[in-house]
Amino acid sequence: MPKLTFIGLYFWICLAQKLVSGDLYHEVGGKLVLTPDKSTVTDPITSILWKHGKNKVAEWDKDFGGLDIYAAFKERTTLDQTTGELKISGLMKTDSGVYSVEFNSKLLDKTYTLSVIKAVPKPTITSSCNPDKTSCILTCEGDTTDAEPVTYSWKVGEGPWEVVDKQLFVSKSNTGKSTSGYNYICKLKNAVSGEVSEPVGEVFGSEYLYHKVGGELVLTPDKSTVTDPITRILWKHGKYKVAEWDKDYGLDIYGAFRERTTLDQTTGELRISGLMKTDSGVYSVEFNSKLLDQTYTLSVIKAVPKPTITSSCNANQTSCTLTCEGDTTDAEPVTYRWKVAEGAWEVGVKQFNVFKSDTGQSNNGYKYICKLNNAVSGEEEVSEPVGEVFGSEGNHEEELGVGKGEADEAAEKT
Repeated sequence: MPKLTFIGLYFWICLAQKLVSGDLYHEVGGKLVLTPDKSTVTDPITSILWKHGKNKVAEWDKDFGGLDIYAAFKERTTLDQTTGELKISGLMKTDSGVYSVEFNSKLLDKTYTLSVIKAVPKPTITSSCNPDKTSCILTCEGDTTDAEPVTYSWKVGEGPWEVVDKQLFVSKSNTGKSTSGYNYICKLKNAVSGEVSEPVGEVFGSEYLYHKVGGELVLTPDKSTVTDPITRILWKHGKYKVAEWDKDYGLDIYGAFRERTTLDQTTGELRISGLMKTDSGVYSVEFNSKLLDQTYTLSVIKAVPKPTITSSCNANQTSCTLTCEGDTTDAEPVTYRWKVAEGAWEVGVKQFNVFKSDTGQSNNGYKYICKLNNAVSGEEEVSEPVGEVFGSEGNHEEELGVGKGEADEAAEKT
């Protein structure tokens, strides 16, 4: 019976929190409109005060000087002195937080929790297959920095959209075909936007390659199916010609591939140096005007940066979210790994939740390290270790760190 009573009490507490707090998501650059319910205000309204956390946003007083708009809210905020409605335009990330309002110096119960986020980008689908091409992992790629939380949905063939995860596992046994005839599409969505990728097919018919910006690509086709003497070779990037050799007319290199591309007229091997992002895409080859089944899907990406760890804690310092920060623009897909104290490295996500109850200490003495890697970085990049996560008072979002020697020592253990 006591357990039932506790569950019931917890339910009513959660319900009350929902009733008195409104969670809102708005896009960077957008407009916020907050219209308070002043039905509980019985006296004539003589003052209105809106706050963002502890800081004033807008204040109106009938007797003392009219309306004041404060700090970064100036020039983009209005306050209706009759209804109390607050409007803020040109929203910025720093506008995120909790908003509250007072009428006649009395705080209303209802607050508004605002998250200002970016719109999601148009996603792309990349694929990583096992060596014998019997299964592949499709990844819905897109830089979601400052756009979280996001959801990923997938559509296979003519099937319905299904909310899944960033990655979709595909098995050749599911298709019954040597090359999957299905089309795969992914959708990236958050509270302020949604974008759909271009469809991809032939999942098991292409070799997926990752190369570094500035690096070199070498494609060596299997011409065992070409029985006649080779008199012509044509490489294409999508629909566009890269290199073309004809026994009678010689060799031509096209467009942006000039001065950095070679073609071996015996083996058909193609070499492209000084790789650029625009070189990404599907490459195909023809021998004697016959297209080979094998294609090559290239992604040209940057190496990952050295990450740093930032921390954001709740007000009473009982839990913190550590974030492995690093600009991964043009470096996706990336993997994140975390190491706690002397424990093993574990594959995780960008954020790592830490609870004081896990440590048994008022000051968490553990060290936390994160690691960032992608397909072209060679060696993984390791952050400086951080500790004393619960050692600062109040909410904080700051970069934490200790001596570089400890980071080097940690990196050597990987």
